[in-house]
Amino acid sequence: MYVFNTGDRTLSLIDVDTDEVIETVFIGTTASFPANQYGTGIDSTYDTLWLNVSGGVKALDQQTVDEVATIETGFGPNYPNLTPDETQLLVASGGTTTLDPDPADPDDHVLVRIDADRESDTFGEVTGELEVGYAGPCDMTLTPDGEYAFVPNIADETISVVRVDPFEIVRRVDVGDPADRGNVLPFMTTASFDGEYLLVENGEGELGSDPAIPREGSESIWDISTPEQPVELERITRDDGLSAPPITSEVSPDSDVAYLFTPAIDAVTVIDLEERAVVRDIDVGGSAISGAWGPSREKLYVPVQTANHVAVIDHAQRELLTTIETGESPTGAVGGMVRPETTPSQRIQSSLASLGLTVGEREPTFCPDDNCYCG
Repeated sequence: MYVFNTGDRTLSLIDVDTDEVIETVFIGTTASFPANQYGTGIDSTYDTLWLNVSGGVKALDQQTVDEVATIETGFGPNYPNLTPDETQLLVASGGTTTLDPDPADPDDHVLVRIDADRESDTFGEVTGELEVGYAGPCDMTLTPDGEYAFVPNIADETISVVRVDPFEIVRRVDVGDPADRGNVLPFMTTASFDGEYLLVENGEGELGSDPAIPREGSESIWDISTPEQPVELERITRDDGLSAPPITSEVSPDSDVAYLFTPAIDAVTVIDLEERAVVRDIDVGGSAISGAWGPSREKLYVPVQTANHVAVIDHAQRELLTTIETGESPTGAVGGMVRPETTPSQRIQSSLASLGLTVGEREPTFCPDDNCYCG
């Protein structure tokens, strides 16, 4: 596992067999949501890390942790995901719950498709761009066949269905009425590995940095078995036992449960997808906004920002297995099958950074109110 420590711009490498840190090295950058659904499994040979940095996305070579591509989108927040065939990266740019709900001169947000094939002559180049208006695209997730992507639009209360090739929006689906007051505010989403379900995290309140109606949060389960006709099956709210607003989610490899990251209660919340109900909250010892499956997808690795550790959840038991100490404020994680060949300089800089010393370049990341997600 590659774990990005936002506080000191280091990378912790975890051996998933022993659940121990192999080493922590300084990389000068970070990611809250590296592309982490496909290209990360035990059979994958993909060797590139895609990071969402402030203003765009960046690619690092897994062998050396050196930068191999940088693509600017023109927007601070960016949310990438890799297609299952590992050839294209799709990025939603511009969305966040802190958007002005009524701007005088609204931005024109974008969806971007990038050549992610290292063997291609156009690797790292933009191959498609869709202007979507002031929609607030907040996340990007793909079906397992790689034909469709889904994008929650927080500002216009819709889910966009995107065809990957040709790159086009085929439908925008209204998310309906709020559970209580304000707006639904769909802002993050995850498709299941079997292509049946779409998990959508909703703000349930108002847009803005200081909303008049506080965001209570809800979780929607959508049927996407017919991708161009998604249907909301259930919306789980506080009245249904949801203890705190979910920030994002990961779906189990067998698509039977979803794990919601609920930092307000220092937990990961488990949802049964068949019963469409909350099962339990797993205490992870601090605030966590994201997580990623290990290459075998038997364990979920959850960076806990406020505890400087990664919580490891055993999927079979639905419980905390162990915690692993990392660098400062671990935020994003992604699996892979390559151990980087790091340098003495990277290791020395990491040691200095762990002492609180400022070393090297420290690339900014988009973190409104110190929270590195769409909100």
